[in-house]
Amino acid sequence: MTVNIDEFVKEHGFSVVTSEEKPFRLDEIRFNLFAYLEDYSKMGFSFVKAGDELVELRKNQESYRFVGRCFLGFFVIGEEEQIFLLCNQEGREVFQEARIYVNSSLQAFVSSYSLFLSALFLLKAKFYEIEQVEVEEIAVNLKNQVLALEAHPEQELPFWEHMAYLIEDDGIVLRDDLFHILNKEQ
Repeated sequence: MTVNIDEFVKEHGFSVVTSEEKPFRLDEIRFNLFAYLEDYSKMGFSFVKAGDELVELRKNQESYRFVGRCFLGFFVIGEEEQIFLLCNQEGREVFQEARIYVNSSLQAFVSSYSLFLSALFLLKAKFYEIEQVEVEEIAVNLKNQVLALEAHPEQELPFWEHMAYLIEDDGIVLRDDLFHILNKEQ
């Protein structure tokens, strides 16, 4: 994982809770949902790769386990196993909130994120000839599929709605541009 936990702790005023290391059980390795989360560096998505990398964070009455990050903030697991985004400055500008609900469970998050990546790859597959109608269909399909994963579909999903909006509005980064490549050289 390429996430800097110190940056998160400093920005949000959390303290890291140290815990005893527990050996991995075989079923934890076999059913490791974190292993399905692929980093997508073009938009700052980066995740832990195993449950033993989860860091517990506390501030006042809040307690979370740190999962990863994206360009809008930091993904955490809440006390009832839901996934939230603790927004960075850019995320607060977009959502007008410090914390937003993302998914009801890690399983729903992994599935939602995988659907998001598949939408990106559909855009990449047709980048040279895609019509706006097709782009809008990809965005609507993403929203509908993510909603179908949730036990309570009436729950608003502002994070995934924003990702769908970025798809429609050509706000998704699909490739490394020349500026990125030149910065890597230096």
